[in-house]
Amino acid sequence: MFIDIHSHILPDIDDGPKTAAQSLELLECAVKNGIDRIVATPHFYASIHSLEQHTAKAKDRFLELDSLIKDNKLPLSILLGYEVRYFDGISRIDSLDRLCINKTKFILLELENIPFTDTVIDEIMNLKYYGYTVILAHIERYAKTRGFNNIKKLIDSRVVYAQCNASSFIEGPFRRTANRLLKENLVSAVASDMHSVEKRPPKIREAMEKIENKLGALKKDRLLRKTERLYELMKY
Repeated sequence: MFIDIHSHILPDIDDGPKTAAQSLELLECAVKNGIDRIVATPHFYASIHSLEQHTAKAKDRFLELDSLIKDNKLPLSILLGYEVRYFDGISRIDSLDRLCINKTKFILLELENIPFTDTVIDEIMNLKYYGYTVILAHIERYAKTRGFNNIKKLIDSRVVYAQCNASSFIEGPFRRTANRLLKENLVSAVASDMHSVEKRPPKIREAMEKIENKLGALKKDRLLRKTERLYELMKY
């Protein structure tokens, strides 16, 4: 069974499902894909979202979806987190804990289209200093353009962990970068980043098959163990 630490499954909160019925359909698809543990990570953009209102809405949607899972007896469990787009001063806000996964210190950080400046690196280092564990979302989208060696240095020193999207191992322009990151043991989780059955369905099983075929069963199994360890830390 698979763990999915990056997903957009909550209804009517971001560009994922618009209704509870669509969320349920997406979760049923995830179960068929072999996923049994999911972290719901709706987008958070500091430029447009009120932290107070957005987190309150996310909690309501999360409880609604958790009830649907139980009512429909789906064999999976969910945790609540966010996909937080980087913003200036992120390491200095007192309420950052509210954007972490399951009330831990794990934060899924989106850096796409963010220039990888010294200021950004300093902010990430500060997050580590203040006790946060940063997971960089779909890192294959920008690892090459933002300076592969800089990213590698942060991961090797355990300042950050890296997550890649399952779809990037199957097809598309980021496939080579995703495989390079994994080959160099820089990836700690492959997640679906699912949004809908049509737009971006969960394909972790297919991604794992591609990884095993290309890089071998040992590489795939090591990746699954890394994800398991991360998830276990997020549970408490």
